[in-house]
Amino acid sequence: MAEKGLEAKVKAMEKELQRLKDIEAIRKLEHAYSFYLVMWMPDEIIDLFTDRSDTMLEWPEGTFYGKDGLQRFFGNINPNKDPEFMHQMMHLSDVIDIAEDGKTGRGRWWGFGAMALPMGEGVMQAFACGIYENDFIKEDGVWKLWKIKWVPVYSGTPARGWVKEERLAKPRPPGEGAGGLPDWWKPDKPPKGIPYGYPSGYILPFHFKHPVTGKETTEEKRNKS
Repeated sequence: MAEKGLEAKVKAMEKELQRLKDIEAIRKLEHAYSFYLVMWMPDEIIDLFTDRSDTMLEWPEGTFYGKDGLQRFFGNINPNKDPEFMHQMMHLSDVIDIAEDGKTGRGRWWGFGAMALPMGEGVMQAFACGIYENDFIKEDGVWKLWKIKWVPVYSGTPARGWVKEERLAKPRPPGEGAGGLPDWWKPDKPPKGIPYGYPSGYILPFHFKHPVTGKETTEEKRNKS
């Protein structure tokens, strides 16, 4: 009896360990998706998804199905790789659940970020916030995106903001240190001179390979162009 009880406990622990590993794999998959969105890397984004006819992207404007739908949506945004384009969407406050059979999972995230969308002779800038409710499927031991539902909650522009004009605080005066920063802000090493900021188009190199394909991503090539 004692041996059977111990065996049951070991199996329960193994199942729980696998559940936690699955949650972490889904979290990494979702966060990789959010990083690939910033400068819009369609090949990497599409490769995160399962190759099924019921693969789905559900937006307020409509729903896209299958790999063809993924290609039509992701492949037609910023096709010329304009360096002024930016689509930062931070995926925050995740809640991830794994099905009892361990074959599928669901996750919910807040999405919040800033966008810069070249239009005509200029660039539209905005903030956006919404909720993701996503489904995942495990194929041959690898978690993949299956269905994405995006529900926007609010958006706005930096010019308008959301605080009434009469309540806006005045800008704080700059510090007395070099470069307008206080003396205590002096770094131990000078900056590297890499053009990290918008609109350089620079993509910070990923320390991880593509979660589904296992391939190196294309940021090095993009950064040299």
